[in-house]
Amino acid sequence: MKKGTVTRMAILRTALDLASQQGLNCLTIGNLAKARGMSKSGVYAHFQSKQKLQLDLLQYAQLVFNERVIKPTRHLEHPIERLISICEHWYQWNHRFSGGCFFIGAVVGFDDIGGAIENELKIQQQTWGDHLKQCAQQAINLNFFKPDLDLDYFVYQVNSLYLGVCWFDWLAPETAKAHYQCALAELLQRCKQ
Repeated sequence: MKKGTVTRMAILRTALDLASQQGLNCLTIGNLAKARGMSKSGVYAHFQSKQKLQLDLLQYAQLVFNERVIKPTRHLEHPIERLISICEHWYQWNHRFSGGCFFIGAVVGFDDIGGAIENELKIQQQTWGDHLKQCAQQAINLNFFKPDLDLDYFVYQVNSLYLGVCWFDWLAPETAKAHYQCALAELLQRCKQ
């Protein structure tokens, strides 16, 4: 790997953690340069603008998410085991950063601004929802879930559980994970034949 690529990836790793703390909308070349101990011009050479930095970070965050949440579950053939594992890795994703889930912060920061950042976030979140739907559809196809399961509502419920555990990790961390796992088990049970 070229030195410039290595430096760029290191900058993006720092940016991901920084944006999880402060929000993607607060991420600037200046505060990122300071966090990395680099000059502004050094960071600027890799991204050329705040928006390019933010878009590149979104793409990098998606790659990291896929590596940490989706990839570790691909070997699981049983669709319900896979969904449980996905949700467990998703829960762990929230704890990999000092400021919580990067994507929640990004959506909150850009939900009414419009433009390229919001569009990219919507595409990423739609892709994630589609992945959950595919897993649920596989469970339907293999007769684990009801054939008339509303896939959109299923995705809504799974996302709601994740948002809930993120909130309760802050409010009541001693019980949040157990409640999340219990609520997920109940949801999956309701979906079964």
